[in-house]
This record gives sequence, structure tokens and C-alpha cells, in this order.
Amino acid sequence: MFSKIVFCVMNIRKYILSILMVVGLLMTVPSSYSQVADSATVAADGIAVPIDTAVLPMATGYDWITYRGKADIIDTGGTRTCNFYMVNRTDSILYLNIHAYGVEVMRAVFTPDSITYVNKLTQQYFRDTYDPIAKLLPFPFDFQKVQALFNGETDKLPQGQKLSYEYSAFQPVDSVSSFFTEFVFKELNRVLEIRGKIKVIRLNVPGVTSIKVPEKFERITL
Repeated sequence: MFSKIVFCVMNIRKYILSILMVVGLLMTVPSSYSQVADSATVAADGIAVPIDTAVLPMATGYDWITYRGKADIIDTGGTRTCNFYMVNRTDSILYLNIHAYGVEVMRAVFTPDSITYVNKLTQQYFRDTYDPIAKLLPFPFDFQKVQALFNGETDKLPQGQKLSYEYSAFQPVDSVSSFFTEFVFKELNRVLEIRGKIKVIRLNVPGVTSIKVPEKFERITL
């Protein structure tokens, strides 16, 4: 099991760049919504009411959103699977925790001004503004775009030709709105693909957003 964990986090500099650049590159692609009319029910006034998920609009206007999920990261090196937990306080902070085989691999916190990344297995961290990443990308990269990507807010994402992303399998989160439960991010030349499923979607329920960098951890510079 430990060898599998190490495989997931080896060459950490490459993975930091990959994670952050994928998030950035995805900002430039038109979205593809596949909102299928899945069968579902939502409790309304104590009564189970059938809901046609295809007619429920995407949830908006919330202050907090949290969800858990599982993702397969597929590239030329094979397929890696990890679990993740995302917390977003709208326009304030976005927290991402990634773990595999029951062990936390990394956590990252995005704020409007900075990015902090901590890897507990390699005892390394990255903390800086968005500028070092933005300099590697041919388009603007900031907190608002990261937030829009994780929340499926395609109207806030620029368009381009680098990658494709799809949000699908919408499910009701209340009686009036829905949220995607599956996503696919692809690099168009098929070098990288991320397929994920999310669950336990909660609106307006605060979640953990803390991140601490131990003194003994080594700082990574890009």
C-alpha cells in the first residue's frame, strides 16, 4: 500500500505544476453540460416529491458549498485514484484535501491573494501569490477562476482551445436547484484526463478551511 501512495506523490514538483496548471488551463475551455433527467426525489414539507433533475437550475447564490469525491487521474504514466474533500466559502477561500488509501496526501488553500499547498508525505510546501503560476500560463489565472471551475460556474470561465471539461449527472440539492455529481477534464491531445464523481453536497454549511505548515517542511519555489 505504501508503494502505491509513494507512486501517487513522486516527483512532487511536477505534480504541483500539473495540478495548478491544469486548473489554470481549464479556464480557457468552453464547457459541456450534460444534464440528464435522472430519477430522484426531494423532501418537500415532509413529503417525497419526484423531481425531474433536467429542469432544475444549477444551484447559485450560496455562501458555502462542500462536497466529497473520488477522482481518477489518467496520463501516460497510468491511472492514479484519489479521494478529495472540497470546501468553498464564496469569494473568500477554497480548501482542497486529497487523500489516498486512507492517508492524507496533500491539502491546498486558495484565497483571493494566495495559494498554500502542503504535502505531508514529502514534507514540502508551496506558498505564494498567483503570479508564479500565472507567468507560466498564456492567460489570466486567479482565485475567481479556480472557484468557478470547482463550482461548475461556466459563465465565469474564459473560453479557448486547450482542454475540455464536462459537468454531468445533475442531482437535486434542494427542491429548487441541482448540482453536478460527475465531471471530466481532458487535455485535447489526451495527455491528461481527470474523471471524478462527487457526493455529500452541502450548501450553506461551513466546513474546515485551515492549513498549517510545520516548521520542518521544505519550501518549494517554482
